[in-house]
Amino acid sequence: MAVGFASLTTPKALWSANPVTITFSGSAGIGSSGSVGEVVKCAPKVDNVVFHTTVSNPTKVSLSTSPGGETTCGPAPDAVTVTATCLVAAPICKGTYTGTVSILQGYDTIPPSLAVTIVVT
Repeated sequence: MAVGFASLTTPKALWSANPVTITFSGSAGIGSSGSVGEVVKCAPKVDNVVFHTTVSNPTKVSLSTSPGGETTCGPAPDAVTVTATCLVAAPICKGTYTGTVSILQGYDTIPPSLAVTIVVT
């Protein structure tokens, strides 16, 4: 009977800045957005990862990444753009929200997640 063992070296993510803040004007209402550029590395290298975003009030603001994932996350730095977008009219969108960007490989999360503060003025 074969027995598999978990890797002794758990993958870790290294973000260029963590936490980050995205500040933008929501005066245009729906579709107003702001972005921040990030660089991420993983050690040791992991394959086929996706970026999963969450936000404190998903009815008002969305959080997305570009790209949405990577074939390989390794020691070479990879650029990721994190974008927050208003989903409601200007006066309702204004406020401060929190979000996270997690790196997932299958059902496993590669820590740490990126903490994002979103400030809509």
